[in-house]
Amino acid sequence: MMRWLVPILLLSLVACARPLEVAGLRPLSPEPYNLAPKLQSLQPALRWESFPRPTDLDADRGGWVSRVRHVTYDLRIWRGVGDHSGYQDVYPDELVYARSALSMPEHTVETPLESDTQYLWSVRARFELDGQLRVTPWGVLRLPRQSLVDDSRSMSVPPRGYYRFVTP
Repeated sequence: MMRWLVPILLLSLVACARPLEVAGLRPLSPEPYNLAPKLQSLQPALRWESFPRPTDLDADRGGWVSRVRHVTYDLRIWRGVGDHSGYQDVYPDELVYARSALSMPEHTVETPLESDTQYLWSVRARFELDGQLRVTPWGVLRLPRQSLVDDSRSMSVPPRGYYRFVTP
């Protein structure tokens, strides 16, 4: 019995530490994991994949990617709040940081965040296509038990699957 306990514990730890699937722009730093990574700074440097993504280029049968112009990024950071129903889910609470029209797929938070606090964040691309302003959905984790009510296109109520980190 004991000889099976160690491999099972190791497998469960690996499952918690592997990157998750995402919808939207994939964060590069910090990477999306089941557990929120503890960062080294109260002003973290966040990075995400650029738009158009490699998957957009691969799927571009109609040639729309070549017509994308003026790409910028919108970034939002919320303080996280725990679920009071006994689950360990964390939901966005107060929006504490927002930037729009970022020219690069990276940003260092300009004002210090609170220490030892869990935050949720997301990013989306804003761009022109054939003269029309467009945005991608907000980036979210694809959680196994995510509700259909959690819609990454929501304008007002953010889904619980946003990317996470904890400040030192």
